[in-house]
Amino acid sequence: MKSNNLTEEKRVLSSDELIEKHKDYELEFVMDNYIVKGANNFLTAEGGTGKTRFSLCLSYSLLYGLTSYLDSNLRLEGNVLYLNFEMDEPQFKVIAEPINNYYKTISIEKSKEFYIYTFAGNSQYSLGEIEQEIKVHNVKLVIIDSFKGFMSRLMLEKKMSRLDNLNSYAFFDMLNNWKRKLGVTTLTINHTNKGTSQFKTSGDIAFGPSSIRDFMDHQFFLRYASDNKSPERLMILDKTRFSANGNNDNLITLLEDQRGLRFEITKRGINEDAYMIKRKPHPKTQEIIELINQGKTYLEITAILNVSKQIISSVKKQMSKTEDML
Repeated sequence: MKSNNLTEEKRVLSSDELIEKHKDYELEFVMDNYIVKGANNFLTAEGGTGKTRFSLCLSYSLLYGLTSYLDSNLRLEGNVLYLNFEMDEPQFKVIAEPINNYYKTISIEKSKEFYIYTFAGNSQYSLGEIEQEIKVHNVKLVIIDSFKGFMSRLMLEKKMSRLDNLNSYAFFDMLNNWKRKLGVTTLTINHTNKGTSQFKTSGDIAFGPSSIRDFMDHQFFLRYASDNKSPERLMILDKTRFSANGNNDNLITLLEDQRGLRFEITKRGINEDAYMIKRKPHPKTQEIIELINQGKTYLEITAILNVSKQIISSVKKQMSKTEDML
């Protein structure tokens, strides 16, 4: 991925000038279809689906020089930095060790390095220090676990009072600075809102202001295939600013045995609708429908039922789809 920064002399380019300037640029992926090189990618998942384990499996696949992960080709020239905002180091070790053990059975030779920078429980650490660590360790993939944890620290450092559409840009401003100056790719782990497990995958069910989806480049979801006791998960592409070929939604399985822990692909090209019937509806769905039919606003429904705007929006979309079918 080769591209020159805009010069100070000329910031506004004609269409022809822009195309000529970046004529050698070609879209590349760190992980085919799912993680775009040089972009701000998001992995959004329900609680307990294994988003941290999924990202660690990806990291160890790169560390041990594997050429693919879940049948998607891998390419990374540089090292991986994992920003851990979710748990302290001993807890992180408990999650990471069985994954590391599994990948050691595949390859004992490391082709790059995998670094962990733990902010959880370390209030003296500053987000401004990350850039230096990226430089020192030749990092080309930064995994942020999680958006909520990173943003909480950012809001504290910048003395922001709340997370909204306006100040969420501060998060992407920092990521874009790393990208421009250091050529990194980012993968940010985000959560879905509580009570949205029964809704079909869309940006509406993700945590945070709606502008987050506008600012990000690429997003895929990790979701339960049925109930939360099943080891099967759905990998669903949501936002693909850059085209992805064919149906890349897959069924994967979380496995653990004496060799360790990993994800394996079970079925390619699945249709999420086939799994929707196994999900239980939100307990307040009918009440939300009734209030929507009464002409209540989002704010009124939120106040009455104590549900998020994302849940209301998802119910409204399902209502529209049902009406279209009639």
